[in-house]
Amino acid sequence: MRAFLSSTWRLCARHSLAVGLVATFLLSLLLRLLYLQASPDRDWPFSIFFYGDSRFFHLTALEQARHQPPPVALPYHPPLFPGLLGMLYGLLGEPRGSAFPYKLCLAVLHSATVALSWAWWRRLLGPAWGLLATALFASSFGWLVLSTTYSNEVLYVFFLSATCGLVLRARDGQLTAGTLVLLGAAMGLGALTRAEHLYLWPFLLAYALFTRPPGSPLKPLLGRWAAAVLVSLVLLVPTALRNARMLQELNARAPALEPLPELTLVTAYGPINFAMANNARATGGFTPDLINQMGQAGHLDPSNPAQRHLLLHGYAEGLRWLAENPGEGLRLWLAKLARWLEGLSLGFGLSDWPSGLTGARAPVDVFVPEHPWLHWPLALLLLIGAGLSLRAPFRAFSLCTAVVLHRLLVTLAFFGYARGMLVLFPVLVPLILLPFIVFIYYRPRLSHKVPLFLAGATLLFWVEAGALALGEPRQFMASGSTERTSGKLIQDDWVRIWPKP
Repeated sequence: MRAFLSSTWRLCARHSLAVGLVATFLLSLLLRLLYLQASPDRDWPFSIFFYGDSRFFHLTALEQARHQPPPVALPYHPPLFPGLLGMLYGLLGEPRGSAFPYKLCLAVLHSATVALSWAWWRRLLGPAWGLLATALFASSFGWLVLSTTYSNEVLYVFFLSATCGLVLRARDGQLTAGTLVLLGAAMGLGALTRAEHLYLWPFLLAYALFTRPPGSPLKPLLGRWAAAVLVSLVLLVPTALRNARMLQELNARAPALEPLPELTLVTAYGPINFAMANNARATGGFTPDLINQMGQAGHLDPSNPAQRHLLLHGYAEGLRWLAENPGEGLRLWLAKLARWLEGLSLGFGLSDWPSGLTGARAPVDVFVPEHPWLHWPLALLLLIGAGLSLRAPFRAFSLCTAVVLHRLLVTLAFFGYARGMLVLFPVLVPLILLPFIVFIYYRPRLSHKVPLFLAGATLLFWVEAGALALGEPRQFMASGSTERTSGKLIQDDWVRIWPKP
């Protein structure tokens, strides 16, 4: 027996990367299976704690699975996630009263993301702290929700994590042709999942310049990065051509109106979203009030002259309002920032410890606890970590700071979403842990013991999940605005949620 254990240990040590990937993947997937087993919404295409665009994703996936030609419509949603869901519908069959098989596939995808993050975290943070970061990512309540429902965040975070891992690999002097192509592919596919990912390029380039070795030639570096950008743009060509055909048809249907630009790489929602996010009716989160007052029962219609104007000149309208109302604009930015930071208030495990399961779900956003407080200490740690990342010994962490800065600017320009913070988990966790790493660095006896002890403590979340999965699914109550005819909750409005007594 001793010889068997010894040989097993040597084998695991020899293949530590493969063993770690498999272990982190399986542990993450186990927790998601237990979460689904304990959830009353495991068969629904959405979650009690997140509704989002699940209806649109479902209907688009059905069209793809049934090989129906897509309707001529404004390219508003990035196409990759509904395309993935449509592929799952084609492989597994259309939903027949249960969305569990498709939710399980998304849980598998996110478990792979956790394992992928561990692979580059262990180089950035070290083995012990990397293990703790992985345990926190796997047990995050917000990600237990998002990874088991129809959300494009579950696909996007995979590409974001892959992007960061590949950029770090390039920093280590390994920007080979293969790494270059993979980085371009991750950026291109990420943009097809969330359009703003394409605008991460300048921040990544700034990081590459900030961390390049002194005296290294600049021209070859810029050439390699330009090649990676080109790869990402090539991946956008099919979508851009499809969008051009759609926009040509929409322009032909309304020849009297100002034509829509036909060159749209991913989506055309930038101008109109900017206008909806920056006006007198804006709240900081998503609100369609500006569109609702233009008729069409609140639906986006490019043939509506008022909506057409915002599709073309939304940036100018939003900037004009901000310039004319600087005080209101500042308050709006603070409201967006507050909504965004609430993403840090979600806790861990199936009970959302220590934040709890009583709270509210904003329109098109994830559940936020009723009395959020966790985000304040975590935001302080994030700020300290970002500052430390600018120092020479920890400069590799400045990649995480660059990604957070990109998302901050996107949030201030558009809508404040709690899920917009959650999607940054691959870069948030290293920055939040960095102050502890620096503190423990000068105490060598604790450098491995503390993170390993904390990572071991997170296994209690798996024990809790197992206990809850053995019982009846937990029940929740909800209240909010209702439809006049059916009395059903309007899922795209504010919904308050609490556990059933």
